[in-house]
Amino acid sequence: MAGEKQPQEDLQLFADKYEKVLAGDPSSVAFIFLAQVLYKQSKVDKAINVLINGLRYNKKSVTGRFLLGKIYYDRWMIDQARKEFKTVVELAPDNLAAARMLVEIYGSEESFGKAIEVLKTAQMYHPHDEAIAADIRGFEERLGQKDEKEAEFRAAKEKIQSSLGNKSDTELAAGLKSGDGEIETLTMAGLYIDQGLIEKACELLEKMLEKEPGNVRIKEKLEKTRLHLINKTAGFPAKE
Repeated sequence: MAGEKQPQEDLQLFADKYEKVLAGDPSSVAFIFLAQVLYKQSKVDKAINVLINGLRYNKKSVTGRFLLGKIYYDRWMIDQARKEFKTVVELAPDNLAAARMLVEIYGSEESFGKAIEVLKTAQMYHPHDEAIAADIRGFEERLGQKDEKEAEFRAAKEKIQSSLGNKSDTELAAGLKSGDGEIETLTMAGLYIDQGLIEKACELLEKMLEKEPGNVRIKEKLEKTRLHLINKTAGFPAKE
């Protein structure tokens, strides 16, 4: 069992060493090494605090910001991770690792245009990287599909709203008086789901269920849509 404890003991020795360095010089780049050791010790919150404090003195530390962004990403603190990776790319546009992390985040958010911008900047510094070129083509295709889907969505929504007197979503949900009205409004919710606007679909279905609390059809649709929302929030692909 002593062999299992030794690595942790070694890590603690390093942590003590770097903490001592920082105590004498808070602006030292030793904060990066201390944060790495703390992260390996699973002291994640402490590692984040060390990085944040160290970056106050070393604002342009690419390594420090990348490590902080990676820790944020691993904890699914996406807004914070995006901010750090963006800063790294601004400070070091040739940093392919940060660019790829940023592209992964933009891709998960369906911000395909932003992903393409990051990749094209990276391509300027890595012109012979075939993977970058392939990724650009892939995101351009996904962007085209998204634009086409958005156009179809707008056209379908306008058609439905026009057939129901150009009512708002709230009015549609509140004004269910016939089977046809229910079908049209469920169709609207389906359009939102197809477009990836899961929150909007949930809102519409919740208003419909308030109007007709005993409607099993609406209730089942809402339950499935809420599951979509949970999967989307967790970063899982939608399931049919």
